Amino acid sequence: MIHFRPFLNSDPPAIAEIWRSQPPSNALIQPMTPAVLDDMVFSKPFFDRHGLILAVDDDRPVGFVHAGFGPNAELTAIDHARGTTALLLVSPHRDRETIARELLSRSEQYLRERGATTLFGGATKKLAPFYFGLYGGSQLSGVVASDAASTELFRDAGYAESTHARIFRRDLTSFRPTMDRELMQVRRQCQLVKQTDSLPENWWEACAFAAIERLAFVLLPKANGPPVAQAKLWDVEPLASSWGVHAVGLVSMAVCASANECAVATHFVGEIFRQLQGFGISLAEFQLQTDDTLAIEVCRQLSFDEVGQGLLFQKPAMP
Repeated sequence: MIHFRPFLNSDPPAIAEIWRSQPPSNALIQPMTPAVLDDMVFSKPFFDRHGLILAVDDDRPVGFVHAGFGPNAELTAIDHARGTTALLLVSPHRDRETIARELLSRSEQYLRERGATTLFGGATKKLAPFYFGLYGGSQLSGVVASDAASTELFRDAGYAESTHARIFRRDLTSFRPTMDRELMQVRRQCQLVKQTDSLPENWWEACAFAAIERLAFVLLPKANGPPVAQAKLWDVEPLASSWGVHAVGLVSMAVCASANECAVATHFVGEIFRQLQGFGISLAEFQLQTDDTLAIEVCRQLSFDEVGQGLLFQKPAMP
């Protein structure tokens, strides 16, 4: 008989086993281990064991759901008004669909009991980012569209969906920068500089992402002056190891507004890729918000392939 309970300190091996039992997918790191879960999930300062609910068949955990919250506007504490079901996995089981529905219901109950007025499905940088680097790719962009079990579950539960991000990839082993007159002009005027990553800017960033090693780059005018472009990337680990490649993901990019900002951004990213090739990095993944028109155009200019989408689900408000 199935029963449900909160997380216990003895559960990491069982949760890792549930994870390893999932069908092959680029969205999930494999193989999962208790040590990885301890390091990247359970150690978060905002982890609440009552938000991690297990389905247990007799004495054997067969599924889990993890619910959590985003930060307040100041990024100084948790905001319980916005809650999400960050991840839900069930082992192969004769009652898998029933177990998944009950886990989702209990996740919603937990979120509402703690004050959530808006319920989401899927984790993002600002919604319970427990599985950054373990699920979804170079960013947390909700539910990966190829994750059929999760997308079907949320749709059947009445959640509305929206495309949160477009996922682009570029093989760097064969990368050669494009070149035209405008790009040559940017090259003559600017130089790429690799910088040491700065300290976290706020409490939320320190809690969620401080353990992630990032690469920082700026594009500086050769004639001196402030940067015309800045970007941060990160080594997509441990997930990329399960893909069999050395990959980087885009964290953020800012380009000064100008008449030639697309050329500046394209040259900037191309020069970063040239450096990354020297580090042995063979793949770049950019997960971009759908309204990030500049970065999307850069991906087009540099012959990225669009490989998927990240979907964010939201539960309609109760009448």
